[in-house]
Parts: sequence; C-alpha cells; structure tokens
Amino acid sequence: MKKINKYFLSLLTVTTLTFTGCGNQSTTEQKDTTTTQQTEANNPETTDVEISIKDTVNDKEILTEDAKIDKNGLKDYLEKNHKAVFEDGMMTELEGIKQDEKEGQYWMYYVNDEMADVGIGDYVPKAGDEIEFRFEKM
Repeated sequence: MKKINKYFLSLLTVTTLTFTGCGNQSTTEQKDTTTTQQTEANNPETTDVEISIKDTVNDKEILTEDAKIDKNGLKDYLEKNHKAVFEDGMMTELEGIKQDEKEGQYWMYYVNDEMADVGIGDYVPKAGDEIEFRFEKM
C-alpha cells in the first residue's frame, strides 16, 4: 500500500509540475507579444516631416513637400527622391544644383528654423520637424 501511495504521490507531483511549466510559458508568450506591440507603437516605420528646398543664391523656392522618412534616414530619402549627391559625408548636390567652392556656395540644412548641428547621415527626424535645405553663399 505504501508503494502505491508513493507512486501515486510521485505521479501527481510530476503532473502538477508539467501543467505549471506550461502555464508559465503561455504567460511569457503573452508578455513578449505585448512588449512587441508596445515597441512597434513607439517606433513607427516612418516619421512625417515637412521638407523645403531653396536656392537662396538665385532667390528661388524649389519645393515644399510632406515627406515620410523611413528607418533608412534622411540621407537615403534625399538620394532616392531629390538627386542628392554626397562626398565625404557632405551633400554636394541637390535637385541638380551643385555646390561651388570657388564661389563659396554650399548646401546647408536647418531643422525647425535652426541650423542643424549634426550631419544629414546622423540626423534622426522627429514627427512634425520642418527641414529646410538652403543653397547659400558663405
């Protein structure tokens, strides 16, 4: 009789541990799913900004547009959509207008009316930013 009780008690213990382990796995999967959903909500796939391109040397407004900048960043967006050319990390051409070192004419960019303090490749846009590219004489 004692052998049957020990056997039954052992079987009951193993069964309880098995069900408990399965229950924890489900809870962990639910937590992981919730965390993933929160991360996706906090990190949208694109960031909405306004982009303006101006040639202040020739007093021309080239364009203003609403843009969606994806995870590849502003530099990639400009290369794909506005014929931007970069050399050594600096933008040397945009919309077919090339910088002219002899004349001291360069492309500069501003975020929310302030000159950017990082290069285009390092800039991380925030929703609602107004980004203005100006061809200027220095």
